[in-house]
Amino acid sequence: MPSNDLYPVLAPGHTLRNLEAPFVYYIPDDQLYELDDEAFEFLKKCDGKTPFPMSFPDAGSDKGAIEFMLDEGIILMQNSVHPRIIKVEGSSVPSLRYLLLNITNKCNLSCKHCYLGKSGNVDIEVSRFEKTISKFESMGGLKLMISGGEPLMHSGFWELMEVLPSYELRKVILSNGTLIGQKEAKKLSEYIDEVQVSIDGIRSHDILRGVGSYEKAMRGVTNLQSFNIPVSIATMAHKYNAEEFDEMQKLFSGMNIISWSVDVPCMAGNLKDNQDIMLDLKKAASHLRYGFGAGAHESTGNYTCGSHLCAVSPDGTVSKCGFFEDEPAGNIDDLRAAHDKLCKDYLWTLDKLDCHDCEVIHDCRGGCRFRARQHGGILAPDPLLCYANGVLTHL
Repeated sequence: MPSNDLYPVLAPGHTLRNLEAPFVYYIPDDQLYELDDEAFEFLKKCDGKTPFPMSFPDAGSDKGAIEFMLDEGIILMQNSVHPRIIKVEGSSVPSLRYLLLNITNKCNLSCKHCYLGKSGNVDIEVSRFEKTISKFESMGGLKLMISGGEPLMHSGFWELMEVLPSYELRKVILSNGTLIGQKEAKKLSEYIDEVQVSIDGIRSHDILRGVGSYEKAMRGVTNLQSFNIPVSIATMAHKYNAEEFDEMQKLFSGMNIISWSVDVPCMAGNLKDNQDIMLDLKKAASHLRYGFGAGAHESTGNYTCGSHLCAVSPDGTVSKCGFFEDEPAGNIDDLRAAHDKLCKDYLWTLDKLDCHDCEVIHDCRGGCRFRARQHGGILAPDPLLCYANGVLTHL
């Protein structure tokens, strides 16, 4: 065991969060590790300036846990004082872990399935951007997802990026990838932990997003990876890529992609005028078996979809997610109050759903509330998930 002249410090990339329970969050791998109270109190003292073991009177009772944290790289032992600030952020219940921050409604594409509809000309102000991130971190936030529109279209995009290093969050850009050249990728590598690029098919991608957009997006992926930025892929299943999923699975599996998520677009925005691209829900559901890597933003406890997520629009309004942008619960001036209202008005326990007695309710959690409302009501089951889980075979 370490001697008295060593100073334990929480290792780089790790941060403490007091959510529904105490956790240590490893930002580079997006991993959340639950702690018992003793380990949490120990890590709060690992500030690089408190000597071990004199200031850790209880440490000797759990040498195994300390050795484990050393072996896992959660803590380091330093020979001299090199302090770091330990942020111990608390949380409401349910905790707000994921924030979708739409920094602009401008976009360089006009995708047929975009749920936001036609692009606009609104950029979030730098001061509001920083206020949003600060409030999110103070509520115990984990992952900041910066989107749009196309986020790189923000007129002060790189000024916004300069704000990010001060915050202990996982920073993710959600992009169509077409504007990410070598220069942009190199600069992003200084600020961002991950970029998610939308790829909606191989030969069919351009049908939805415009001629040449697939080649540009894939070039963007290559540029990002050349600067060691982790890349994930998001795909929407539609009529024209329905026969390409095996090919996409093979392609993305060989590209060092960290995750591939598959979803089905909801009837909103531009899709209302392009309904011919939609698959029927039964066929669409069969594509949800594709994809790999970590899940996205799961609920925990006994809650429906989105218990740990909310969205912020470029004007600072707060909503449940992008689909509910027109139904704000408040604004970023009081993120905690807005989140509390969202939980009251748009989050339910599973026993409140019409399908509460379904045998797979704890797996699907009723599915998407926006899609459910379109197909029967806000408390109705999401038929896409019913098909995916074999609960429905026909409407």
